[in-house]
Amino acid sequence: MDAPGGKKILIIDTDTPEARGLLAFLEKNGYHAQMVTNYQQSFTAMQNWKPDLVILNILIRSFNPLDFLTDLKKNPFTEAQRIVIFSQTSKAGIVTGPAPKVRAYITKPVDFEALKTALHQALPAKDGQACVMVADDDTEFSDLVKMFLEANNYKAVVVNDPLAVVDRVRSEKPDALLLDIMMPRKDGFAIMEELQEAADTAGVPIIVVSGLRLENYQERGIITGLPEIISRDIPGDLLLKLIAEQTAPEVRAPAALEPQKAARPRVLMADDQTELLMLMKEMVQDAGFEVFTASDGAEALKAVFETNPDIIVLDYNMPRKNGLEVAQDLKNNPLFAHIPIMIVTAFGEKNAKLKGLGMGIDDYLIKPVDADELIARIRMILKRNRQVLDTNPLSKLPGNPSIQARVEREIQRGKIFAVLYLDLNNFKAYNDTYGFEAGDRVLKATANLLVKLTIQNENSEDFIGHIGGDDFIVVTDYERSEDLARRIASAFDEIAPSFYSKEDRDRGHIVSTDRQGNIKKFPFLSISIGIVQNKTRPLHSFAQVSNIGTELKKGAKAADKSHYIVDRRKD
Repeated sequence: MDAPGGKKILIIDTDTPEARGLLAFLEKNGYHAQMVTNYQQSFTAMQNWKPDLVILNILIRSFNPLDFLTDLKKNPFTEAQRIVIFSQTSKAGIVTGPAPKVRAYITKPVDFEALKTALHQALPAKDGQACVMVADDDTEFSDLVKMFLEANNYKAVVVNDPLAVVDRVRSEKPDALLLDIMMPRKDGFAIMEELQEAADTAGVPIIVVSGLRLENYQERGIITGLPEIISRDIPGDLLLKLIAEQTAPEVRAPAALEPQKAARPRVLMADDQTELLMLMKEMVQDAGFEVFTASDGAEALKAVFETNPDIIVLDYNMPRKNGLEVAQDLKNNPLFAHIPIMIVTAFGEKNAKLKGLGMGIDDYLIKPVDADELIARIRMILKRNRQVLDTNPLSKLPGNPSIQARVEREIQRGKIFAVLYLDLNNFKAYNDTYGFEAGDRVLKATANLLVKLTIQNENSEDFIGHIGGDDFIVVTDYERSEDLARRIASAFDEIAPSFYSKEDRDRGHIVSTDRQGNIKKFPFLSISIGIVQNKTRPLHSFAQVSNIGTELKKGAKAADKSHYIVDRRKD
């Protein structure tokens, strides 16, 4: 293993003996290490000290570590920071020790069959409906589990505030508790300890449901996507090996083996001060962008039509047309209205800024412009714009441009893969009966279910997209495609009854009109899945994959419940 070479390691953790021991261990092995304990200190240290690696305790209680990681990725100054998750806790033995204090430990995404088995084993036999409490700060996940529980005739009680769990257990007296161990302000370990201390709550069966995998090293954790170790005792050589790998310089492939570089984002910059314009152009080009320039407003408009840039940076005071006038012309043109615009100005008039913000200007910068800030803001706006343009607003899943790009990428790779086309049955009748808000809740629950069932381990490279309406798509390995489709169909049928009122559940159907206006009975929502694959016949284009998927979905709809069909044709 190479020597550390004085690399800088930032530890983000609570000030505990374990954390201080880690600090001493790193310094002993030749690293420069320092520890911070709160949110603001962490950001300040990263921006000023510029560590080679950050080690974050995912079980830290002083702030929400998942929100912290999200904020890091949103910040252009910290988005490239290398991070590993390292949590050393003796409390892991409560869950995974030789005599665990919990009845079962189920990792997210949840296998609902495993959860059903765990509930049967944990719940005592009783007359009447058993009550199961779900304690999880993830509202979407807890709503999904609530649907599952109600569909299996349990009374479900959801608690999203970790500080309220113990009191709710005392007041509700549930027959079992589904508990997430990773919650902000008060984690599941602390909740379990408090429940064990009181006689009236010590006997409640606990099933831990968490995205964390204890006593395990993951190259990419389910929750964080980062290298992850959560354990009681960490072998020192494993930790040093992980740190060395994560701080090693990236190995550059030989030119002949390098993949084709993606096109650089195009930036149009317009300013009538030629020297300043050329200076900014050089700095932005060095940062990896393709830069076009214009010396006045009219020239800027012409350049937009010729270059179709990804972002436009306009000086406010320019001859022929000023920056706001150029922006107004572009926003009025449907061909270019989506392009983000930044205004650079030394003009401090409040009304001008308000006018620009009112017409959709994305950002303002005041002269003299700091080069690092300009580049950071360009990157941030481009990233945000990509997300907005290519994300379904309801499900937050990737939309059609990403779907097509992913399928075409799989075709070009030439490896065996499968595409699942998914469509809800009887969705129009449900929408007509219960309304669009209820329909949106069904679509969100479906998207959440697909994510939970598809991303099954830390190395998953599967893709989930929302085509639109009640149509979804999953790209996965051929070998696991049938099992995945089977589990999706089974899990959807489990939760479908929970979308309906008690009266409709008792009847087993709803009455609505079909697309021809005929009044008829409609069974509960179900899901049809068509599996397109290239093991038995080649796939050449996204259009071909889409056509086959649509055909298979229609065939699957003939079943009276959720069903899938695999295309096994050879030509």
